[in-house]
Amino acid sequence: MINTYIAQLTSDLELQQDRTKAPGMEAYMKGLFHFYGVSSVPRKLIFKNWKSNFKPPISEEFKWDLIRELWEKDQREYQYIAIDWMNSWSISDYKEGVIEELKFLISNKSWWDTVDLIASNYLGKYALKFPEIMDQVIIDWQHEKSIWLHRSCLIYQLKHRKTTNLERLSYLIGVYKPNKTFFIQKAIGWSLREVSKWNPEWVKTIVEDKELVGLAKREAMKYIAKK
Repeated sequence: MINTYIAQLTSDLELQQDRTKAPGMEAYMKGLFHFYGVSSVPRKLIFKNWKSNFKPPISEEFKWDLIRELWEKDQREYQYIAIDWMNSWSISDYKEGVIEELKFLISNKSWWDTVDLIASNYLGKYALKFPEIMDQVIIDWQHEKSIWLHRSCLIYQLKHRKTTNLERLSYLIGVYKPNKTFFIQKAIGWSLREVSKWNPEWVKTIVEDKELVGLAKREAMKYIAKK
């Protein structure tokens, strides 16, 4: 059954592929992935049509088996559609064990375009439903080598707004601050920038107390500087 769904999706993507757009999309992603050249609007229509053919009930096992199949495909549009599908799921459908699936997706074919969507959406919602499990995930992922798991820890609360766990965010900034890679420093600043929308004084205190500099500080203070 999974092969049937994959075949249909491949057919739809190939019909909409644009060979003139693909090179530019690949260049934007630093040549890390192949593309059909299907931009966001037609991709969303393809996804909507594809999803309408699913025959309920759809088991948890089927969902993640299909997601993994999409993740194995060469063209990046498959991974985008996988994320579109994940983000359409109700939070009531989230299961405790899917954290291992999320870890797999974040750790494989990793780049900001997929990691940020998974972390700020699915992982963020998962943390709200299973806060105690997320407590352990934060600890466990600190010992992983993947900067993408570390970045996810920093940004999964981006959409939590006033329910953001500020104590945890402060702790994580302290943990990851020594890592000077662009994606970590950007994530530190980004997480603080979101908080600055409703608690600028706390952000200014963190920037000072953690002695943030460079990219992290510029991103954190971006909105505050304009006030």
